[in-house]
Amino acid sequence: MFKITSKALLATAVSTALVLGGVSTSAFAVDATPSSTPAPTASPTAKAPKAPKVNPNKVAMDAYRVAKDAFKVAHDKFKADKGTFDVAMDAHKVAMTTYNAAKKVITDTFKAAVAAANTAHTAALAAATTDEAKIAAGDARKASIQAANSAYAAAKLALGAAPAKPAALTKPVKPTKPERIEPTHAPKATPAP
Repeated sequence: MFKITSKALLATAVSTALVLGGVSTSAFAVDATPSSTPAPTASPTAKAPKAPKVNPNKVAMDAYRVAKDAFKVAHDKFKADKGTFDVAMDAHKVAMTTYNAAKKVITDTFKAAVAAANTAHTAALAAATTDEAKIAAGDARKASIQAANSAYAAAKLALGAAPAKPAALTKPVKPTKPERIEPTHAPKATPAP
């Protein structure tokens, strides 16, 4: 305890003598060579610079403005793409109408071939007097229907797949305006000793 107090008194006396006395600073000068210069140390009483205050409302509004500008660009692109999409959809509708008409012709031809095979089978059964004639009528019907199925499958293969629908556009989402953040009036924290 005595050592700490005596050191404190000595430090006070030296600092008082420097401030009040006419002591020249050259008497206390130290050789200024780089090897003997002590590295500066932070004094315990020095305060760190304060961080600038950040207003969360300003930060949120700045982010909102940036998002709003990006939305305007995306919306303008969406409007330009919508015109192209509408033209592509009109072309798709025409292509689908043509495709469906060709598909209907193929289906109607198949149905007509099956109906003709059934009609011929019914007439052959009515005219048949023996079991062999009835079996021959049934075999002729099966062969006609198989031929109609083969023709139908070949026609569908030649027609190909339905035209692909253009990819739908996604409308950009408008950013929402941030709500105001009320500042808190909390008491200031006491600095640590």
